[in-house]
Amino acid sequence: MAITVTSITPSENGLMHLTLLAASFFLFHYLALFPNTAAGQEVVGNIAGQVIDARNMQPLPGATVQIDGTGRGAATDADGRFLIEGVPAGSYNLTIRYIGYKTVRRSNLIVSSNRTTTIDIRLEEELIEGETIEVRGDFFERPRDAIVSSHSMNFEEIRRSPGDLVDIQRVVQALPSVTSGSDQMNEIIVRGGNPGENLFMMDHIEIPNPNHFAVQGAGGGPINLLNSYMVREIDFYAGAFPARYGDKASSVMNISLRNGATDRLRGEASMGMAGAGALFEGPVSSNASFIFSARRSYLDWIVPATGLTAIPNYYNTQGKLTWNLNSDHTLYVNGVYGSDRINIEGGDQAGYGRGAENLDTQNSQYIAGATLRSLWSDNLFSFTTLSSVQNDYFVEVYNMPGRDIFFTNNSVETENTIKTDVTYLASRNVELSFGASYKDVNFDFDLVNDADTLFIYDQGQEDRIVGIFDIYPEYRVNQNVNSYKTSAYSQLTLDLLRSFRVTAGLRYDYFDYNEFSSLSPRLGFSYFLNSNTSMNIAYGRHFQSPAYNEIVANEANRNLNNKFTEQYVIGVEHIFRDDLKLVLEGYFKEYFDVPVPLTSTSSTPLLFNDGTLVNAGRAESIGIELLLQKKLVNNFSGILSYTYFESKALDPRNNRTYNWDFDHRNMLTLIAGYRLSFSDRDWYQRMKSKWWFHTISWLPFMPSDQFEISLKYRYLGGRPYTAPVYRPELREWVVEENQLLNTERYPAYNRLDLRIDKLYNYRNWNFSIFFDVVNVFNRDNLWSFQYNDDGTIDRVLQFNTLPVGGVTIEF
Repeated sequence: MAITVTSITPSENGLMHLTLLAASFFLFHYLALFPNTAAGQEVVGNIAGQVIDARNMQPLPGATVQIDGTGRGAATDADGRFLIEGVPAGSYNLTIRYIGYKTVRRSNLIVSSNRTTTIDIRLEEELIEGETIEVRGDFFERPRDAIVSSHSMNFEEIRRSPGDLVDIQRVVQALPSVTSGSDQMNEIIVRGGNPGENLFMMDHIEIPNPNHFAVQGAGGGPINLLNSYMVREIDFYAGAFPARYGDKASSVMNISLRNGATDRLRGEASMGMAGAGALFEGPVSSNASFIFSARRSYLDWIVPATGLTAIPNYYNTQGKLTWNLNSDHTLYVNGVYGSDRINIEGGDQAGYGRGAENLDTQNSQYIAGATLRSLWSDNLFSFTTLSSVQNDYFVEVYNMPGRDIFFTNNSVETENTIKTDVTYLASRNVELSFGASYKDVNFDFDLVNDADTLFIYDQGQEDRIVGIFDIYPEYRVNQNVNSYKTSAYSQLTLDLLRSFRVTAGLRYDYFDYNEFSSLSPRLGFSYFLNSNTSMNIAYGRHFQSPAYNEIVANEANRNLNNKFTEQYVIGVEHIFRDDLKLVLEGYFKEYFDVPVPLTSTSSTPLLFNDGTLVNAGRAESIGIELLLQKKLVNNFSGILSYTYFESKALDPRNNRTYNWDFDHRNMLTLIAGYRLSFSDRDWYQRMKSKWWFHTISWLPFMPSDQFEISLKYRYLGGRPYTAPVYRPELREWVVEENQLLNTERYPAYNRLDLRIDKLYNYRNWNFSIFFDVVNVFNRDNLWSFQYNDDGTIDRVLQFNTLPVGGVTIEF
């Protein structure tokens, strides 16, 4: 009988108070140190990067890179690199052209004072027949190997997303395929599925759960471990994803980190929701660069003013080294380490609500890996990766006084992986990708849940025991398992007659612990009606092995099969203009062999759960999704995202279908942003030179060099739930023998978020500040009910109004 701690998050009022205090503390020092700056000073930066062929990764010399509306630009050198110097600080759009290739455009490229903004561009070959036709191109980036249900985001889109706290997992929840857990967690749940079904990749390294206070066996947590300011872009696949990805049932988040600066040493200091920290980057030599960051929570620094007796403490470090060994081989080395701890005593009196009175948890994890990119010829390139990832979990739950421990979980999960991905270009129209991996896994579990007695009480006299209903024995897991996973895949991509693209792939996976092997076919087809419109169809079978904490919960679980989904997607994509895109998709998704507790297959309530799982789960989800996106061009950006879907599962007790746990039916997200630039206004420059301006410039609606305001509205239909029945003689809530599952629904979720971003540029440094107000109207969004032993019911709410501030100084 295991205890699961699903949230370790301060109460909303506590977080609000802490955030305001932290912002005031930082701003006080900022104002005290702010220099008196003269108007009219030269504030310029540079734009640099490399242009390469998207298929073979080779540089493209002679490509032109133009800054729209300025007449300025540059041509790439023999290595495909370019540099545009002396660009006034601000936001720009780029157009990149090369003869025989599709024109590419990039929006909202931020140039800061005394800095070089780096951008890497990949161009796709255009099959030209007859006369050359000028194709304008658009601002939308796409993962090359995806046919359907994919979306790319760059750092600026991540940074300015309102209400998402610069968290890469929260940002993708605005997409039509994605819902979330509670506000306090950043779990990614896709197309009616479950937590823990998303694959995280970071620079070719697989990461089980990139979060502080991570939920074991899932993919979420309250605070992301990775530094978003080191992210270059994210590719997100919501279904029927390519064969190179596997061992997850629903989706993929592929995170690409940027390389360190190559021109000079530079840094930044920041404070925000994720903590206080610093980032440094620069050249190591003429052919190598680094980027390194460190962050730490600061709540324990101001404990006396918080009113909380339990303070989350966490820190993380992250680094990347890029080494160009020669023109054909580049080595990327990544490292991440994070640690977190919280001790909670007194339940809600300590400012926390988790359903356990006293809890001590200490977690840590490291991620280390090296990837060698090799360009063997114009037609062949590869990525080879060595990595090691480890998660340490420690939880104690106890009664007071005397710290009487009744539950302990002390476990370590380690994965050491070697893998390679190879791409061979047989011709201009034929591309073959293949690869293999070997993963050595070790999971060491020491879990104890004390024996317990379920008493029968005299309903007429409080606390008078009249009998024993059942005695639950001690539940213990003590296993140290060494095993391995292997995989191999191959995928063929054909471009036919300029109008058709076909991808066909096959993946093999094997998990030694349960001796389960699988073959996963993938198939995709695109038909391009014209340069702006395509119709897309895809199919994928996706297997997922049981989580390590599930498979060791009972020796019988060695017999589990891997669950799998079969996904069918059809859709259309249309570019109305270079900055406006529509995607409409319909999908059908089936689940097979889902592991469920053996006790859930019986109608008898209050059975002892000894951790045994069986593959008795079946489910399906069907839906239609709409995404309308406006890129930030000409000052305005926006997203309209809507989904209607139904998600149903099979009740193994009676073989009846019921609404699955995340069957929201309707999901709607609206995002709108507007940007203003005051840096070229004479009246603003005169005001900026005054001493008094610096004492009030931090206020939200004071003008700045770059000023942006954005809003996000999120609606989710009510989640289904099963209302248990209270049995006073046992002081327990139970699901009755013949009770149907998930027949009730929580109220619908509504939330409006507001964000303001302000950027100030000075000759040798830059200063940015943001204000993010989560749940502006302070709506009580109900997450669940807490059913107490005395028969009362409490509401568990999500975030109330939560003002969050953050500041960054670049130097």
